[in-house]
Amino acid sequence: MPEPKQVNGVPQMPMQGASFAFTFDDANAPSRHTQQYFEILGNRAMYKDGWIACWRLDRIPWKLDPETLARFAPGEWDPDKDKCELYNLDEDFSQADDVADKYPDKVRELTGLFWAEAEKYQVLPLLGEMATVWGFPKDSTKQTKFTYYNGTENIAPGMVPPIYNRSYSISADLYNPGRSGSLGLRPGIAGVIVAESSFLGGFSLYVEEGRLKHTYSFLGLKLDTITSRDRMPTGKVNVRYEFTADKPGELATSGTSRLFINGKQEAEGRIEHTVPFRFTGYAGMDIGADNGLPVVPTFVYAKVLPKQFRGTIEKVEFDLGPQKLTSENLQRIYLERFASAVRN
Repeated sequence: MPEPKQVNGVPQMPMQGASFAFTFDDANAPSRHTQQYFEILGNRAMYKDGWIACWRLDRIPWKLDPETLARFAPGEWDPDKDKCELYNLDEDFSQADDVADKYPDKVRELTGLFWAEAEKYQVLPLLGEMATVWGFPKDSTKQTKFTYYNGTENIAPGMVPPIYNRSYSISADLYNPGRSGSLGLRPGIAGVIVAESSFLGGFSLYVEEGRLKHTYSFLGLKLDTITSRDRMPTGKVNVRYEFTADKPGELATSGTSRLFINGKQEAEGRIEHTVPFRFTGYAGMDIGADNGLPVVPTFVYAKVLPKQFRGTIEKVEFDLGPQKLTSENLQRIYLERFASAVRN
């Protein structure tokens, strides 16, 4: 089966690895897969030609008290200081005899190879906790642009763009078919373009009754909604939401919201309080839908808007401004998110 270069028009990353099809012809054939990296939650290993080097975090996975977690907070954990174990699997398959002290050159070789493979296969930045699950801040990442396509749903909280405590924009390329049917009674574009989390804290960019809207829920305590003056034009259309933070890097910074249709500003409003850490620990993000609890707790949004976007979403792009978090604020975010994750 040929490797797909695109799926539903979305370019695919190349599949890495070595084929084992040759073993179907000769079960005793020597392996062609001579090296392999491993990494999960900061624990890692590097195998090559019968040797494996392993680095295990000095933390029991289920030990989640604040003192333990603080040791692995951003800027505190140094992976180069983790103890390395070395095993010769040809002689010690069960990994019972650690020979790292006997073969320091082999340790250095496999250490360098691991970091090279980690860079090549996008393992970095290396995180010593459950960041990708709970959405902890990746202070070392430089990614500020994210692109999603229609039908991408239930994106885990830790995988969504970190919009907190900064300026950002959301741009979407859409197609509005306009009203259709013999009498023009079938409505045109409608539904959710992108939504994250729920009315207990989250946001939604959507089209309701022909107008572009954005709603931001501050922990379910306050809803801030802005609505475009004009209706959505038919045909190809670009919409954009912008949030300009008053004080980027300040926790829960206030800011100004704006909506644009084809580059023309259509609405403006204020958000006096934003969520500083994360919206929730369980609800993720959807493109073209709002699964689970709705962001907007109104009958029209929850019951009348189509479950799937009516029209076409070509793509949705996030562009994040600088965050400029102080080390103190970064530590506060880290510990609060982990505490919230444990509570959930």
